[in-house]
Amino acid sequence: MDMRYQDGTIRLHVTTALACALALVFAVAGVSFFSVMELTHTIEEAIEESTMESQPLLELIQAVQESYLEGHDYLIYGTKSELAEYRSTARRTDLAFESAMKAPFEDEKEKELVRKAFIKWRVANNLTLSHSPGEDPGIKLMHMRKIDDQMDEIQTSLNRALERTQVEMDEIKAGAFALKKMFTISIFILGVLAIICIMLLWRWLVHSITGPLKELANNVNAVGTGEVVPETNVAGDDELGRLVRAVNDMSARVSENTTSLKELAERDELTGLFNNRALMGLLEDEIARSSRYGHTFSFILLDIDHFKDINDTYGHAAGDDVICQLATLITESIREVDKAARYGGDEIAVILPETDGTKALAMAERVRLGVSSQHVMLPGGEMLRIEISIGMAEYPGKKESIRDLLLAADNALYEAKRKGRNRVCTESGYPDANR
Repeated sequence: MDMRYQDGTIRLHVTTALACALALVFAVAGVSFFSVMELTHTIEEAIEESTMESQPLLELIQAVQESYLEGHDYLIYGTKSELAEYRSTARRTDLAFESAMKAPFEDEKEKELVRKAFIKWRVANNLTLSHSPGEDPGIKLMHMRKIDDQMDEIQTSLNRALERTQVEMDEIKAGAFALKKMFTISIFILGVLAIICIMLLWRWLVHSITGPLKELANNVNAVGTGEVVPETNVAGDDELGRLVRAVNDMSARVSENTTSLKELAERDELTGLFNNRALMGLLEDEIARSSRYGHTFSFILLDIDHFKDINDTYGHAAGDDVICQLATLITESIREVDKAARYGGDEIAVILPETDGTKALAMAERVRLGVSSQHVMLPGGEMLRIEISIGMAEYPGKKESIRDLLLAADNALYEAKRKGRNRVCTESGYPDANR
């Protein structure tokens, strides 16, 4: 609702009403002024406290994701440079945890969730640092899964802590309703004492004071439930105007925090694809749908051949750019119903709903040929041809869980690497696409 209310102060409203009922207007003025000031003060305090609580958590979530990606690169390549970069991001994550644990949380549960996430972070960090570059691939894979499990629990705890800050919005709503109730009751009681004056001024008072307060209360209620509401326009710099600006400011900040949280929770910052955590949720949904209707779907996992050489030769910025362009090529090569996600490092996963192994094999081969026939442009303008290896698995088959499906696709990808790269390999039961 976009309404423009009459300019002027509450004190001016009361002065005008004095001509008809002096005693009544003084009472209305006192109740109105202090109610609005108290509501404004309550909302401003809530905005400040909510920002102080949510900002460190948002920064912490971003730091954890960066550490996860760098740690994943180190586990894959095991170079000293990757280790140095991981140590640097891990230190920033430690500092982010320190900052978050010092945030003025009013809810003890939020502190507990941050502490829980910190404990899981220490475990994941120690697991990453204990990695030896010469480890057997099977042990390395098991190592990476343990770290992924810890990182998932960290993300879950931090997201739950952010969600709990929404409770503070409910407190704002309760306070606004209480003050509005007190204000309405006061007007009603005083109106009984001077009914003739109230009848003459009722429409004007409702339009100039109660109307906007009711809209603001509804907006506070909507913000408290996570909805994004349009701004309310009130001319003037009076108490009501400051209150409206405070509510508008609160709504804008909640909207920004909600948007940031959603992006952090579901999208990979580098490629714009779904991230690993969102991929797990999509797989859960697809497995549930497959079990419910008895349908088949397929899952492919791919990565760039000799990606480490690209990083070593052209730098990590160029490597990131190659991953971004590969993500674009993959997105353009798959169907609208397919879901692409960055699994980690240069690995990209694609869910193929309603697709059996034979069709998925043909689609994976088409993707491989499409990528190998294109050239990507490096930041310096140089054109580079890349190749990918793909592992494919079908669900259900003999698989009963996400872990089984991921393991089958990962083993197929490893087989593609073992056979010489730039090929599609499948789980047992389907022919190699490159034979």
